[in-house]
Amino acid sequence: MIYYIVNLIFFFLPASRLYAFKKVLLSWAGAKIGKNVRVMKIRVQGVNLYIGDNTFIGDESMIMGGKSNIYIGKNCDISSHVSIISGTHKIGNIDKAAGDGYSEDITIEDGVWIGFGAIILHGVTIGKGSIIAAGSVVNKNIPSGVLAAGVPAIVKKKLYE
Repeated sequence: MIYYIVNLIFFFLPASRLYAFKKVLLSWAGAKIGKNVRVMKIRVQGVNLYIGDNTFIGDESMIMGGKSNIYIGKNCDISSHVSIISGTHKIGNIDKAAGDGYSEDITIEDGVWIGFGAIILHGVTIGKGSIIAAGSVVNKNIPSGVLAAGVPAIVKKKLYE
């Protein structure tokens, strides 16, 4: 319920202003927010959220799921329209394909850059300093220091020695 109120207030706020106020709102909802965090007009629902220092989250991004933990490290840049979704369903039966719902934690380690419109799914870890290309769907763990792209996202290149 509290995230509902926060999301409603976010809707009326300017996207690229009032970062300190947005941080207070998210903290009030139970999120743990580091120093110098800047979030645009985002939507958060049903998760335990942790955002590290100096992280940016772009406009119209969604962070949603069940009662799982979403950990976003420090010095991350998350573009606009990124979806971080920790919830999913077991496969049901022929009468109802979506079975019981559940959620799994997501970890985005320090220094990660996620491009426009990427989708990060339940249970994954994106390693330190990695880049996720725009429009990619991450459904498996991504190691540190790589560029991953595609649907589903696969490692395309090692970035650092």
